[in-house]
Amino acid sequence: EGKTIKIVKEDVLGNNERFSVNYPKVLDDLKVKDVILLENGLMKMEVIEKNEDFVNCKIISGGVLGNKKSLNVPNVKLNIPFISSIDYEDIVYACQNKADFIALSFVSSKEDVLSVRKILKEQNREEIKLISKIESMTGIDNIDEIIDESDGIMVARGDLGVEVKMTKLPIYQKIIIEKCREKGKICVVATEMLESMKKNLRPTRAEVSDVANAVLDGTDAVMLSGETTSGKYPIETVKYMADICAEAEKYYDNSFKNKVKTGVTETIAASVVESSKVFDIKVVVASTISGYTARGISNLKPDCYILATCTTKEVARSLSLNYGVITTIVPFVKTTDDIIKLARKEAIRVFGLKEKDKVLITGGFSKNTEKRITNFMKIEEI
Repeated sequence: EGKTIKIVKEDVLGNNERFSVNYPKVLDDLKVKDVILLENGLMKMEVIEKNEDFVNCKIISGGVLGNKKSLNVPNVKLNIPFISSIDYEDIVYACQNKADFIALSFVSSKEDVLSVRKILKEQNREEIKLISKIESMTGIDNIDEIIDESDGIMVARGDLGVEVKMTKLPIYQKIIIEKCREKGKICVVATEMLESMKKNLRPTRAEVSDVANAVLDGTDAVMLSGETTSGKYPIETVKYMADICAEAEKYYDNSFKNKVKTGVTETIAASVVESSKVFDIKVVVASTISGYTARGISNLKPDCYILATCTTKEVARSLSLNYGVITTIVPFVKTTDDIIKLARKEAIRVFGLKEKDKVLITGGFSKNTEKRITNFMKIEEI
């Protein structure tokens, strides 16, 4: 703190005199008096001198800077392409190696998402799910169009908490979760959820409340980052996270109502969830070819598990982030009676259902095509 350090365009091994960044052209966008935040804002510097090959910075808040940590320049538009050449290679690699999801950092508009969808189309992998990470005020401003073009949203609170006013972060989190549910999209809450467990065997009380509140807000998934990447207690951290979620779900008040009922599938999904509460349903079985039925029911969060009977492993994996969904792989059947028979069998096998237990089965059947549209629901007693 109080000393100076240079950020240089040359690729160097960093020390207490200088360090480099992985996109050197970013230095061209900096000017004197710009504030630079490092590692999610833990360290703070101010640019005091600009040169063709470096910028010199005064350290306002110091610390130990590790490799591959974040760098943010609040309120400054950096001229960085959304898809760099390395990004393109990574996306192609994901397409060629059976990826199920791709998370996109710093999404600021629907065009960012569409540019990746174009690559997926080129690679004949349009089924890959895209999770847009919201990490800037521009992303917040354009959140509706981003949700529309994405399969899911990640509230990436690390960079977002640096780029926007910190005190507004909880409100943005709640708004994004609600918007995702209204549009039937996945929502993930991430960053510093159990941060203290990178070094400690137990989380803080505030962290426990944070994870629980994300669940109570209606998120589909919560994510660990540094806690399991470089923390001392990765296994214990995952266990705490799971236990907190399970406890919070006992008190989850599902007062959310689906505001968009655009068709038969959406209407049946809403009826399934309402019925699951009225009739003490042990499990909802969703017979699904694409996963769409299970996702629609999951978004409305019934009071029991959803067993998605899928005909392919790819569809089963695509449902791994949807709230309350457990998957099983089954053969394709051609009649409604066979769908119901198979659903009963799998529900008993997976959940160990007993006599008198009720199961709600939903799915679709068409005589002329393998493409099903959800068009029935049936309550069965074991």
